[in-house]
Amino acid sequence: MSSFVEIKTSVADILGIANRLRVNGQSMRTAMDGKLGAITGLEAAPGTLPRDEFTEEFLKTYHKSVEVPGGGGQQMNEAVKATVPKLGEAMDKLGAYVADAMWSYTGTDDDNATDIDRAGGRH
Repeated sequence: MSSFVEIKTSVADILGIANRLRVNGQSMRTAMDGKLGAITGLEAAPGTLPRDEFTEEFLKTYHKSVEVPGGGGQQMNEAVKATVPKLGEAMDKLGAYVADAMWSYTGTDDDNATDIDRAGGRH
């Protein structure tokens, strides 16, 4: 089964976007690793947050149990820390997928153009 694909920009533009997705995803993953370590350190340090009614309400939400993929529950702060690095990884994978798809599209399009030229007697 085939599908018609219409690209209203250049393949180079799409490849550029895909590459930027990958670079930004890799950068995000690296940056978040350090930031998440700092957050974990602050969470464990005594006196990071003042003890007042505002902090107590904040911590109720911060430590609230949320459902996580695969079932079960986890504290919200831990769920966020587990998920954020995966966002950069997902951006990297999406960029790679788009780039691979565009190279495949270009190769198929070139092959089809050659077949059409041959069928029309241009060679």
